[in-house]
Amino acid sequence: MKEVKVILADCPGLGRVQLCECNSIHLNLGPVTVNLAPEAFAQAADLIHHAMEQLTKIVDAKRLEEDPFSTLATQKNQFLH
Repeated sequence: MKEVKVILADCPGLGRVQLCECNSIHLNLGPVTVNLAPEAFAQAADLIHHAMEQLTKIVDAKRLEEDPFSTLATQKNQFLH
């Protein structure tokens, strides 16, 4: 049986996100492929989104010539113990 894949996102030159019939999400970034359960993919997306928010704060602070780390609240990272 031929494997069915649905392309969820595609960025030529960067990567692709696919859903396959095995109920996995295949995240391709350059030569690297990460296979994730849909729940793990959702957590990874939240993690990247949060990182982008923090990066935006740092970039904005640098534009204002502030200490970029003063805008970040000290927080416990749920992924590090």
